Amino acid sequence: MPPEIFEKLGVRPIINGVGYATRVSGSCPHPDVIAAMSAASARYFEVDDLLTAASGLIAKCTETEAGLVTCGAGAALTLAAAACLAGNDPDIMDQLPDVSACSRDEIIYPAPGPFDYDHAIRLSGAKLVLIDYRSTDALQQIELAINPNTAAIGFVWLRVDERPDLTALAELAHRHELPLIVDAACALPPMENLTNFSRCGADLVAYSGGKHLGGPQASGMLCGRANLIRSAWVQMVDMDVREGTWSLQHWIAEGWLSRPPRHGIGRSMKVSKESIVGVMAALSRYAERDPNAEYADWQATIDKIYYSLGNIPELNITRLSHGLNGQPYPNLQFESGCKPHGMSVRNLLLALRSRAWKIILAEDERSPDRAFLYSPCLQPGDAEEIISAIQQAVSSHRDGFVE
Repeated sequence: MPPEIFEKLGVRPIINGVGYATRVSGSCPHPDVIAAMSAASARYFEVDDLLTAASGLIAKCTETEAGLVTCGAGAALTLAAAACLAGNDPDIMDQLPDVSACSRDEIIYPAPGPFDYDHAIRLSGAKLVLIDYRSTDALQQIELAINPNTAAIGFVWLRVDERPDLTALAELAHRHELPLIVDAACALPPMENLTNFSRCGADLVAYSGGKHLGGPQASGMLCGRANLIRSAWVQMVDMDVREGTWSLQHWIAEGWLSRPPRHGIGRSMKVSKESIVGVMAALSRYAERDPNAEYADWQATIDKIYYSLGNIPELNITRLSHGLNGQPYPNLQFESGCKPHGMSVRNLLLALRSRAWKIILAEDERSPDRAFLYSPCLQPGDAEEIISAIQQAVSSHRDGFVE
């Protein structure tokens, strides 16, 4: 798309100092991914053929039995929950989110915290039983909460030291013959997390396709046990089909499914051919990427900004090698300066947002006096623009004081 189109639309790109967040449009896919999506846009496919190819690739890369491309990690979680509720029963699939016919309709899940995405699970119709997973006796609380109505156990990965221990949780779930769903939307990097969760025993894992993986923004992946992936699959795709000529007729012939279900709970979450091919292209090149080289580039950018700003007394600026959750993201931490002449982080954020070419930083939800500049989504030329903008913001702040 030529740059002048943005002027016609009345919008301008931003400098993304937040990182892989949806509100700042995720990531910018690699040219190879864009090329694959462009090629897909010019051809027609039977979507089940694309999903079959994607399933094999996802399974190989995640070391699971099968996979499904979704329209985001949130959709993957809803479909994961729906699969655990309905299994291979088309009558239940036809009724969700009405769970009145489900023999099991509860999912044990972490109590909402700073990042509460439990609505994606609730959307399936499941009733959530919320447990404080950070408590020292979380495993005992979870086991006590299991009852005949329990359909699955959920786990949300937010930190490198996430609790409880995932292997122990998987063993607990399997001891009670329950599937374990893992929300791994923000778990990449490190690259090892593409396989770590399944190795620990997770039955279904949801990933974002539009963050570090480098796929299209509104994409995700669900991977895990083949029977559960099948259930999620038929609850997502267009089911205007006829038994006998359906492209997935072999699932009926095998005895896994008695008939095609109607359009399922995930019909509004349909995924485009371009997204399916884009995720496959991103996943294919993911193992070829050099995480050490990426980190070195990110660090060099952060160092350049840090040393160029110098010792600004109005703000406290600190270099950090990892994000607050322990992921390897070099970043700068900004804290409000001391009174009487210190500049508040809020005013810094507003000054950077007020520019024609907005600069967006990551705000700390726990403190208005702290924000972060993350490096992964900075593009060539952004560092110089950030340096100039912060210097100008501080200069204007100084001019506001009359001695």
